[in-house]
Amino acid sequence: MLDAMLSPTNPTLLRSTTETTTAGSSTKRTYLHHVDLIRATTFSLVIFVHCLTATTDEFHSMPVNSTALLLHFTRNMFFALTGYVLMYQNFDRGDFRTVHFWRRRIKLVIIPYLIWSFIYWVIEDMWDRGRLGDVTGSLDEFWDLLKWGLSGFHMYFLFVMLQVYLLFPLVLWLVRATRNHHVALLAGSFAVQVAVISIITYWQPPQSWSNVWWHYYATFIPYQFFIVLGSVAAVHREETRRWLRGKGWWLFAALVLTAAFALGTFWRRVWGLHQIPIYAGAAFQPTLLPFLIVAIICLYAVGRHWADTYREQTPRFDRVVKYASNRSFSVFLCHAILIFFILHPQKDGQPWIKTLESPWATILMYIGTIAGSLLLVEILRRLPGSSYLTGRPQLPPLRSTRRPSW
Repeated sequence: MLDAMLSPTNPTLLRSTTETTTAGSSTKRTYLHHVDLIRATTFSLVIFVHCLTATTDEFHSMPVNSTALLLHFTRNMFFALTGYVLMYQNFDRGDFRTVHFWRRRIKLVIIPYLIWSFIYWVIEDMWDRGRLGDVTGSLDEFWDLLKWGLSGFHMYFLFVMLQVYLLFPLVLWLVRATRNHHVALLAGSFAVQVAVISIITYWQPPQSWSNVWWHYYATFIPYQFFIVLGSVAAVHREETRRWLRGKGWWLFAALVLTAAFALGTFWRRVWGLHQIPIYAGAAFQPTLLPFLIVAIICLYAVGRHWADTYREQTPRFDRVVKYASNRSFSVFLCHAILIFFILHPQKDGQPWIKTLESPWATILMYIGTIAGSLLLVEILRRLPGSSYLTGRPQLPPLRSTRRPSW
């Protein structure tokens, strides 16, 4: 039944655009170069935030939480990007099949999710606490963490991605069914978003609900607007491209104003309402929402402008962007291991890297995490079963380019 709903009944649904050429049931699409830049930038900033909070006072530092507040847009950017890519690939496919989509997509997330969740649990919860011998007898603890994406501090992201893939066929149906009313669709989704984050921020659930309620961040619900936003933008990518053209200064002004509003209300919560900075700078504050939307639009505009105007003039940068984008998900999977081991050596009762003066601890942590993660990914990508460890296909083994001495 779901497949029947998803099959386009309007012949204009299978439209050709400047980015697609159709032959039979297969559709060949042009490569989205701007997506590479957006993806690489987003993941780089996510890892920076993790390094920043790992090397500073993330609970009470105002500069740290002011920075982290603005960089909350990265998680929403990625959900918008996921909706964008999936809709671009499937909106005008007449042969879309739900089960085939699930079989092809979900395995690229669920298997790495299971493997890396187990790795993080064994290392951080068992080995680091001297409980390595209790692994087989403590699998119920692992299950309690696994079912909410808690085995590593970042694994909830994959847990939400699994939900996005499961629900995408319904999103596809909704976007197709409202093809002439996408402004209304966005408005409705935005209204739901405001209601959801307001409830998250201001409503105190009954004690009987609290154990489940606080897992809201590990569900797709607080991110639904951004998934819909990316999906609609993919359908109207040419219109969006034309609308963004020539609006650079307007977008920059909107970015500054919404950032000032987000920071001003954050500072008021800390200094006026005496909230702890880490809680005052939570990711689901309603006053942050305008900045999140503008920041996503700005990054998309930058990526599109570079791809359209400068990419062919900067071939080396283009290669770096492609490399970073291709390995970004794999690096995200393993980077927390690097952070853990960089923090592990102790000096005077605290991680040695925290004894360095700011900002050197964060800088060294970031460089070490990125470099170490890329090295680990290059190894894992060349092992059998690479797709299960990295979510990406296996790469051929490295070959020496040196000529024989003889």
